Amino acid sequence: MPLEFSISRLDLLQVMASQQQVSKKSSMPILANVLINVDNSMVALSTTDMEVALRQSLVADVEHEGSLTLPAKKLYELARESASERMIFREKEKFWVEITAGSSTYRLSGISAEDFPDFPDFNVENLVEISAAVLVDSIDKVLFSIATEKENIPSLTNALLRLEEVGEKCFLRLVSSDAHRMTFMTREVPLAVSKLAIKPNTLIPRKGLVEIRRFCENLDTVFVGVEEKQLVLNFKDDVLVVRLSEGVFPDSNAIAQMAENEFNIIIPRLDFLDALKRIDLFSEDIFHAIRIDITKEKIVLRSRNSDYGSADDEIPTEYEGEDVSIAFNCRYLIETLQVMNGSEIRINFSSNEEKPCKIVSNEDIGFLSIIMPMKI
Repeated sequence: MPLEFSISRLDLLQVMASQQQVSKKSSMPILANVLINVDNSMVALSTTDMEVALRQSLVADVEHEGSLTLPAKKLYELARESASERMIFREKEKFWVEITAGSSTYRLSGISAEDFPDFPDFNVENLVEISAAVLVDSIDKVLFSIATEKENIPSLTNALLRLEEVGEKCFLRLVSSDAHRMTFMTREVPLAVSKLAIKPNTLIPRKGLVEIRRFCENLDTVFVGVEEKQLVLNFKDDVLVVRLSEGVFPDSNAIAQMAENEFNIIIPRLDFLDALKRIDLFSEDIFHAIRIDITKEKIVLRSRNSDYGSADDEIPTEYEGEDVSIAFNCRYLIETLQVMNGSEIRINFSSNEEKPCKIVSNEDIGFLSIIMPMKI
């Protein structure tokens, strides 16, 4: 018998906002659709792009059970623009669906549920509970420095997930890099998390991280599992499965050791960030190169643009080392400071322009940014 049910429009809108993001750039027509399974008093909505799979369930008033698929983007738009509190779905002939929302009636063409890929299997026993805020914060701190698809090292289009045990404590670490900089975020987690099967090169693609963050938003805790080729998140009846990438990530521990330098300077984070934004207005568009001159009483930021002119900006500071001049991509510094917490940062640097510098803050425990200087 054709499916028929009614559902809260706002609940559907919230779910479809996530569902249509997963299926946004699918090459196969069926993957642009959302699978609707109606069973008892629940409606399960599933979508996938074969890299990420998301299933979410909603309470509904069910008249007849059944399943089919509908265009995810169009269903999201209908839920967004309709004015009624509830939407009624009635399946018609050849997978057409009549949707009633208040005084509006829509007819939407669907596809058979048999053509939709099976949702990935996973082992519930492998799941452990973890704070959702830990995952959200860690992703926010490293997402910006993941390489784009144009990078010639494919593994850098992912973030590295590591698990470390130190004594009786367990730490979860995310690392990202685009070959010019590397960002670390390490958070302490319950010791039970150590049962996760995280291998030395567990790589999560950028889109997977974005969907993990979206899944965890507004949640207190979430259950996480890591299997041979996938990462699983579960909250009640909702499940997110992210396919892990293959490849070898650069040795992040070795790079972190390379960034141990002889000079340190402490700078007010927001003052430095504001100065960088001003000085970037006169940097060249491609590389955003600036020079930072560090002396005992101040640091001077300098940029030059062949079309517009130049800019200098000074920040008073205290520094006890030798005078040093270093060049950086200004955008790398701006993006790093924007995700950091704390009123002050410490920059650990060298007079050797071939050595990376390190940026940390005592008020942002677990965060580390490593940035390579430029030659100009």
